[in-house]
Order: sequence, then C-alpha cells, then structure tokens
Amino acid sequence: MALLMSLPLIAQEETTKLDTIYMLGRRKLVVEVRNISSMSVRYSELGSDETITLERKQIQKIIFSNGRKEVFNKPVMMMVEEGDWKTVIITDRKNDVEGLYEMGKVEAKSSAGSRSAKSAKKSARIRLQKKAANVGGMIVLITKEESVGGFGEPPTYVVSGIAYGYEPPKKEDN
Repeated sequence: MALLMSLPLIAQEETTKLDTIYMLGRRKLVVEVRNISSMSVRYSELGSDETITLERKQIQKIIFSNGRKEVFNKPVMMMVEEGDWKTVIITDRKNDVEGLYEMGKVEAKSSAGSRSAKSAKKSARIRLQKKAANVGGMIVLITKEESVGGFGEPPTYVVSGIAYGYEPPKKEDN
C-alpha cells in the first residue's frame, strides 16, 4: 500500500512546471526560466537543454509556474493598436535597438505646407513614423537629419533612419 501512494509523488516531480514570458510585442513564450539578471533573462524551451538569452527591455512580464508575477516593462500605450504609427519610437541611440530585428531603411521629407522649421521637423518625423509602421517597425534609429532652406524660403526637413521591430521580418513569397 505504501508503494502505491508514493508513485503519484514521483510522477509529479518528473513533470516540469513552465513559466510564461510576455514580450512587449504581445508575443507569449511558455518556457522554463533559468536565470534573471539585471540586463537579461535566460530560459530554455520544453525538452531542450539549450539556454536562450533575452534582454529585459524586450520583456513586459513573466508569470512563473508558482503564480508569482514579475513586471519588467509596462506597455507604452494600451489603447493604440500594434502597428499604429503613433507607437513608433524615434531614437538616435544605438543601444536602444540592440537585440531587435532590422525591418528596413526609411526616409521622410516634411510637407510642403510647413511654415516654420519646427513644424517642418514635426511633419518629417510623423511621416517617418508612418513609413516605419508600414514596414512593421516599432523603433527607428535616426541615421541622418537635415534642415534645408534659408531666410525667406519655405523650410524643408529631411530625416532618414533604420526601422527595427521586436519580431523578425516576414519573408515575402515571389
């Protein structure tokens, strides 16, 4: 009788309890978290001994198998849909895009109706955000910014950069 009661305990010990990682891009990973450091989270997938590392800045939260929840980053905007140009972040710091996937180069020019240098810059940046959203980008690393036009001429602003996303770009079928 004692042997039969101990069998279910052995079976419970062999099953691995899994943790759930919620990424900022709304992707969900069901894995076994191995280690959390100040800069990264190391995990392995079910049935694999390979350890994969993610940067903490890419993770929204982790819900552990014991029910404990650890929040790393809050979503920027909850009401705006993913892929909306308003969610695209513009930066000039390379470390902001480390570990992200390059989606493509984007360039924008201010609208012809801009009356001041400030409005020309804002117009060009909005157009850049829209182009980045169209290619699936969430962050744009600025590579070039240029203001054109002197006194008496309508101001023009040109900005270009590289769009980055949280997931690899989709392969197009030819």
